[in-house]
Amino acid sequence: MPMQRQTAKKVRIVDVVSGEWVKKEGMEPSYIITPLKENISRMKIAGTVVGKFTSEDGNFSSVTIDDSTATIRAKLWREIALLNDVNMGDIVSLIGKVREYEGEIYVVPEMIRKITPDEEALARLDILRGLKGQRQPQPRHAGGHLQQPPPEEPRPEESDLRKNILTVIEQNEDGIKYGDLIAQVGAPEEGMEAVINELLGEGVCYEPTPGKIKKI
Repeated sequence: MPMQRQTAKKVRIVDVVSGEWVKKEGMEPSYIITPLKENISRMKIAGTVVGKFTSEDGNFSSVTIDDSTATIRAKLWREIALLNDVNMGDIVSLIGKVREYEGEIYVVPEMIRKITPDEEALARLDILRGLKGQRQPQPRHAGGHLQQPPPEEPRPEESDLRKNILTVIEQNEDGIKYGDLIAQVGAPEEGMEAVINELLGEGVCYEPTPGKIKKI
């Protein structure tokens, strides 16, 4: 049975780099326990590139991202093309897997794209809203039981989005980068993230390298 791909959670960098690293064995993903007790194995951040390094042999590249709460390095080995067009001063949105080595928490990027200052501000606002929601008590009935939200009805556009994503992936026999996929489909990242998770979890697609998806 294919392993369920973890959802990329919107986070502040400070909550990741100040969290507790939990190393898991085998196919189970390792993760960070943040100070707010969230388990994070894949994350989404937005910030400014304040540093970049590429080795002379072209086998390693990293960028340092600052979201005003802290900084974190995004690192790639061998397949470094994802970071080629990212430069100092760029404002970016990044989705990637959290990793740890010798005490340093870093991220292996799966998708990175340049965004506007307005998009960055909206991303920070979304995170702050999420933090506020985590600190609020859950609503309860008079009897003390948790009040459950009504179930969400499936939206018809979700099936169309899945078809569009699969069509674009199938047109790229060698796989397609997440940034290019998002640009070509033209849908919000959050909706696409959910569909991509389904495709990977169902075994319809797989990730040949970090930041790229391919049809099986």
